[in-house]
Amino acid sequence: MSHGAPGGSAGMKQVRSPEAATDAWTLKFVGVTASLVLGLAPAGCGQKKTDGSTAPAPSASVASSASAATSGSANAPATSSSAVQAPPPAPSEPVGSGVSSFVAAAQTEACKAQSGDIATYLQRGEVTAAGREGAIAASWLIKLAANKPGAQLAFAGFALDAKQVARARGIGTANETAPRMFANSAGWTLVWFDGDGLAYTKPRWETSPAPVIEHLSAVNAANADDVALAATPAGAIVAVAPFNMEKAQLGLFQFAPTDAAAPAVQALGATHHAHEPRRPAVAADGTGYTLAWQEGDGRIVVSRFDLAGKEIDEAHTLAAAPPAGAPARERVNLVATTKGAMAVWIEGDKILARTVDAAARPGEKTWLVGRGRSPALAPIGDGALVVFLGQEGGKDDQVLAVKLSESGEPSATGLRISDGTGAVKDPAAVTPAGPRMGFLWTEPMSGGVSTKRAVLRTLESSCIP
Repeated sequence: MSHGAPGGSAGMKQVRSPEAATDAWTLKFVGVTASLVLGLAPAGCGQKKTDGSTAPAPSASVASSASAATSGSANAPATSSSAVQAPPPAPSEPVGSGVSSFVAAAQTEACKAQSGDIATYLQRGEVTAAGREGAIAASWLIKLAANKPGAQLAFAGFALDAKQVARARGIGTANETAPRMFANSAGWTLVWFDGDGLAYTKPRWETSPAPVIEHLSAVNAANADDVALAATPAGAIVAVAPFNMEKAQLGLFQFAPTDAAAPAVQALGATHHAHEPRRPAVAADGTGYTLAWQEGDGRIVVSRFDLAGKEIDEAHTLAAAPPAGAPARERVNLVATTKGAMAVWIEGDKILARTVDAAARPGEKTWLVGRGRSPALAPIGDGALVVFLGQEGGKDDQVLAVKLSESGEPSATGLRISDGTGAVKDPAAVTPAGPRMGFLWTEPMSGGVSTKRAVLRTLESSCIP
């Protein structure tokens, strides 16, 4: 398979291997023939299945109540790094002063906030959640042994009042990186990294039979920080990962389709305009994909793929390369909107936002959203909701939310999601769920205690200022 050949469907064969020693799971290996080489594999996208038997129940106590495809691109230009062209000059400074006024969600009657502790005595703080009409699925990590690497991946389901409707259970083992949950019309897809690479499964509310765990072994766990994931409108998952041995470009592929007749894994395309790409982000919509990444010089670049898998003729600079001595620039985040996508990133403690249209052309203004860290994004209306950790009411590390309009302009007032009883040290998760918005985070169980509880809070989306 050549590096620049068009992508296509994957041919597969299954070979049974011996039972795994742990949790009595049976491993199956699937060789995938594709025209795109991803990750560190010199040829092919490996896929491995695990037929799960009942996994061990989570060892931490759990309270009872407590977001489309592309085919191959044309041959890459001879000099890809020189192809990046900037749109009209970016603003020299972000617009606005950032949101500094917040109201408490729990004390805002219109929010109709409902909360529950969904897990307790946790040693890890990585969480993920996904919502759809009437339900929210959540997953978190449970550390089994303090002196050993790895953790157990837990899964449970909740109604929109934060009450548990599907009991917590162990799904499998995981590396100590945050998992990702995605919702679709048929259910849920949970994606994470374990010792064999990128793992995924489709858990159900019922505990039996156990869900089948599959692996894309070509996406190595060592590349976890350079892998981006998003759900397509049809419910399949799209991934962006380093392409070829040199990691000179980014490859795009699709897996975990909801249509049983669709290929289990499909190579889609590769960037032609990247230069030392890292920390990508991806957003999927009904007409294609928007990709963003950091270049070797630190600038953020954005490009567009259509549904046939072809990259547009040029990529655009979303944020210029930072000057020497500038504050550290963190990973860009993307979420699809009705007009294209919203991009959010951090420079120092400044949270910045800029829109991207349906052709990956950045908006005119870069907005200062506020000050904080660990942003997460969710669509809301024609814009996006930014959830981050910041200072409010004299207390650090609170879960805060700011709504962005379709132009990227932040609202005048934000919403404090957490109660301020303890510092939140780990990134929070946010998801739309019908008319409500769900927030999931971990916080100390009490003062002076190192263990954490996971808190799920839902509220009416219409109450967000």
